[in-house]
Amino acid sequence: MRTQIIILHRYPYGDTSWIVKAISPDVGILSLLVKGAKSKNSQFKAGIDPFAHSEIEIRYNRHRGNSSLIIPKEAYLQNYFPKMRSNLQSLAIAQLMAEILLKLGNGRSHASEEFKWLLNNLEYLELNNTVKENSLSLWLHKLCDILGYAPTLLKCGQCGQEILQGPADLWPALGGAICKNCLGKRKSSYDPVFLQELGSFANGKSEEKQISWQRIENFFLGHLRVHTGLLDNLKSWEWLLETRRLGSG
Repeated sequence: MRTQIIILHRYPYGDTSWIVKAISPDVGILSLLVKGAKSKNSQFKAGIDPFAHSEIEIRYNRHRGNSSLIIPKEAYLQNYFPKMRSNLQSLAIAQLMAEILLKLGNGRSHASEEFKWLLNNLEYLELNNTVKENSLSLWLHKLCDILGYAPTLLKCGQCGQEILQGPADLWPALGGAICKNCLGKRKSSYDPVFLQELGSFANGKSEEKQISWQRIENFFLGHLRVHTGLLDNLKSWEWLLETRRLGSG
């Protein structure tokens, strides 16, 4: 079969080969054994570099599942994202997305959507050589939605009323947002400024400069962490924070 892939990670296998982890819209997470790929004459070349978007030809035995190593026959590079790679923060965002998918994206049921939105975000990061501050927030929110964990932000989970100005609070037990009437005199557990930012984000105002994107990221990343129990100790998250500190210094 022929399928598109995005390379998420790779590590050496012997002196000449790579084991490559990739996501495919048709299969999900693939483990590939790419023999002889370290050779300068290898036909695979940049097609199996991390974050490369490629098309490969494989023989896939569906009865064995996708945990066994698959040997690809060929790889055809579609996009290398050179501008994204040249920006340290954009590259760190790509690394975080890849690490999260390796932890969460191991089933076929969501593979097509996961692949699509990873590719969309890599293309967004590639648009020019500046950091896209909202890119990670948009991707994390979409991943929550794909996996069925997205909180309700535009309607009150208590009374069903539409929320236009941002939630008064977030109650996980009710699935997300609560309006001012249902909150009543109780104190919100979230900073009102953040709740306004979250409301703007939920209403599609993702280009507004006043939004603190790191707070939005923290919210959705924490939401995924609670619901999956699989996102502790993300090395790429620490690296992203470090690149941001370097960039602001």
